[in-house]
Amino acid sequence: MSGTQGPSQPDWGDSTEWQRQPGQGQPPYGAGGQQPPPGAPPPYAPQQGWQGATGPAIQTWLVPAILVTLFCFLPTGIAAIVFASQVNSKKSAGDYAGAQRASNQARLWTLISLGVGLLFGVIIIIATAASSGSSSGY
Repeated sequence: MSGTQGPSQPDWGDSTEWQRQPGQGQPPYGAGGQQPPPGAPPPYAPQQGWQGATGPAIQTWLVPAILVTLFCFLPTGIAAIVFASQVNSKKSAGDYAGAQRASNQARLWTLISLGVGLLFGVIIIIATAASSGSSSGY
């Protein structure tokens, strides 16, 4: 193989006929009203990013799961966070049924955490009221 190519076989780095512009310093075709040569590809236009299939809207329950974990009941709140974090990854993988199941589980564990936290809060209030009422006789 020789490094020189004939005029009928352009080198990989050479421009083709439709890329060559008459004169130097002219803007590329499409700029300034210049038309592309016949058979040229259309001028480059920035494309919109691929939108992809968005699928149905599925609630993640991540923020409520974090809040009930911090303020209500830690063990079941962690389960709620785990299921809530699975929703987006399953949805982006196209597993909409799995994402919906994970969302339902996140909702269930979030509500369980809220219920247990409220129950503990009520028990503490009752125990505090009972202990302060019995010690007031002294």
